Amino acid sequence: MEAQQQRKLGVLLGYFSIAIRNILGLLLIPFIIHHVGVEQYGVYSLVSSIILYLIILEMGLANTAIRFLSKYQATGDFTGQARFIGLMLIIYSVVTLVAMLVGGLLYQQLPAIFSHSMSVEEISLLQQTFLILMVNIAITLMSNTFTGVITAKEKFVFETGSQIVLFLLRCTVVVLVLYRGGDIVDIVIIDTLINLTQLIVRLFFVFGRLKIQVSFEGINKDLIKEVFGYTLFIGLNVIVNQINWRVDNFIIGVMVSSAAVAVYNIGNQLILSFIAFASAISNVFVPKIVKMVTLDESLSRVTDELIRIARMQMMVLGFVLSAFVVFGPLFIELFVGQDFKQAYYVALLPMLPFIFVLAQSSTNAVLQAMNKHKVRSLILLATALMNIVLSIILVDLYGLLGAALGTMITLLLGELIGVGIYLSRVIGLEMKRFYRQGFGFIIPTLLVVIGFGSFVESYFTRTWFGLISGVFSLLVVYLALVLLVAVNSTERRIIFSIFQRVK
Repeated sequence: MEAQQQRKLGVLLGYFSIAIRNILGLLLIPFIIHHVGVEQYGVYSLVSSIILYLIILEMGLANTAIRFLSKYQATGDFTGQARFIGLMLIIYSVVTLVAMLVGGLLYQQLPAIFSHSMSVEEISLLQQTFLILMVNIAITLMSNTFTGVITAKEKFVFETGSQIVLFLLRCTVVVLVLYRGGDIVDIVIIDTLINLTQLIVRLFFVFGRLKIQVSFEGINKDLIKEVFGYTLFIGLNVIVNQINWRVDNFIIGVMVSSAAVAVYNIGNQLILSFIAFASAISNVFVPKIVKMVTLDESLSRVTDELIRIARMQMMVLGFVLSAFVVFGPLFIELFVGQDFKQAYYVALLPMLPFIFVLAQSSTNAVLQAMNKHKVRSLILLATALMNIVLSIILVDLYGLLGAALGTMITLLLGELIGVGIYLSRVIGLEMKRFYRQGFGFIIPTLLVVIGFGSFVESYFTRTWFGLISGVFSLLVVYLALVLLVAVNSTERRIIFSIFQRVK
């Protein structure tokens, strides 16, 4: 299958995967809360956040693998590719061992850290789930070795398809186990087994289907130095993401309660779903952008490609944001109940700047391909550390909303203002044109659609039928405005061709 067709099917499967994951994943949350209680769900959310801090030790090696392997693909250097994969296997093995050691030390400190905000029973549950998820992290780290290989080979159909199948399997098993009286411990065991299955499937595909060769010979110091010099600053991005999207759970768990963590996690899950909509497009274009830079395409042509990707992302994300602004409170009320109404603002505040951050995310591939991502990483690390300080201060003043407000401020300062200036003045991308053509075209449409939605929202019943009807009416208005006003003729033809294929 040609790379271009893989990208097209990868995007379509990506959005299908997002739809399945968001619909079923979100439906599972109230189901889990109903069967295990708010406190247990809060503990589950908290331990998931804590254990993912160990991912920091990976230092972004999966993204590093994509960059190097895409380069080897573009130049046809299969010997270098085999040598690089061998090096990755060695590094991931060491990282996994270190993660287990660090996790063991952290496990011992959990009772002392949460003694003021959790009961003895909650801390005991926290420790049980933590041990199981440590095994899960070890499996995930080893599996990531092969994720980079599959992505660099542009085999998006297999990767996304296998994820969909395993996710459906996971949801089915979780529902059956909870119906039979299972608890949070059972859920983390299921998650661990699903990850193990994913690792085995990837192993068979990489070595059985793709016939990838691995070499441990000729791994010289220069290659190791180049890999670590590159991945160090990619790793800073991992740290930044963990701080921005996980540290708030930790702060709230220490300063407030496990129930507050559960509320915050609902809002956080909605933001992560929002991120997934953008990633479905940007991820499949990373190898192409890396190849354009590797083959010395002009920065003007690279900017054109970035604008094309950003416009696709903004068209999708624009509707998601509009629908959430108007119908988000009703959705959360129907979804998990009035007790979780603050989750709307927890999600909305970071979502407002994040729509632009996500549409700009493809520029990261340019920096990584040029090996000029270091300054961006340092900018984001500085604002992420600021996020910690702001969150502690604002949580003390405003509770959950303070954490969301801190994230919103740091996203604006770091991702948009700081990184935008660097991309324009240092890298040479045409960022003014990028913002004007990539973002500006959709803003009037968003304002009109949100205004229309706010006017008609009260006419729909506060039921699931009313919510679906309202969102559908918003979609009709949004599509009409996009087709008539926002998009250009080429994009209009693409949209109509998609409608024809669906029909």
